[in-house]
Amino acid sequence: MVNSKSSISKIEETANNIIDFITSRKMLPGDKMPTEPVLMETLNVSRSTLREAIRTLSARNILEVHQGSGTFISKRCGVPLDPLGLTFIYDDDRLAIDLLDVRLMIEPKTALLAALHATDEQCRELLEQCALVESLIQADKNYEEEDIALHMMIAESSGNRVLINLSYILHTSVKKNIISTEDALRDNNTLVYHRRIIDAIVRHDAPSAYNAMMIHVTMLWEFISAKLNSNG
Repeated sequence: MVNSKSSISKIEETANNIIDFITSRKMLPGDKMPTEPVLMETLNVSRSTLREAIRTLSARNILEVHQGSGTFISKRCGVPLDPLGLTFIYDDDRLAIDLLDVRLMIEPKTALLAALHATDEQCRELLEQCALVESLIQADKNYEEEDIALHMMIAESSGNRVLINLSYILHTSVKKNIISTEDALRDNNTLVYHRRIIDAIVRHDAPSAYNAMMIHVTMLWEFISAKLNSNG
């Protein structure tokens, strides 16, 4: 029993030391961690303790292990998968409206900031991702995950680190919106306004990016609100 507690304590200590290693060097999401031998020597721990600590940090979305490539700083920056407990709110339509209320407060300004701050590389990636979502929709294939990725890329392009972290929470809304609208707005909203949003960002046209995102999210809000009202 004593050994078990000691083992857990050492793993937790090592996990905290890895976090200190990351923050002291101001490492960023996507950065690659040193190899196991280097970390073992730097932290003065065994391979088994190091691996358990990395597994712990992976579960906390601080690290990501890519088999064959190494360990990287997670883009989720330690944000839990469901920090708001949305999994256990079962009224999907009303929850979708609540999430859209929050998205209306945040996402138009996020698109505006993206138009102001997106780099040439980010613009190129946004265009590619937008085209990917369009191709999936036109082929009548599942596009949910790529739709979420597009919205996250817009947040990343904003340059605001708080918005980037919030995007990992708000992306739940995309799934619930597709379910609540039964994908009825796929062609006249998602296809049209994704393209308008991204084109405006690439042109660095902040007002147009803001307006296009506002319309995109508002159309979803109005559709689900009408559905709720018709259901009494």
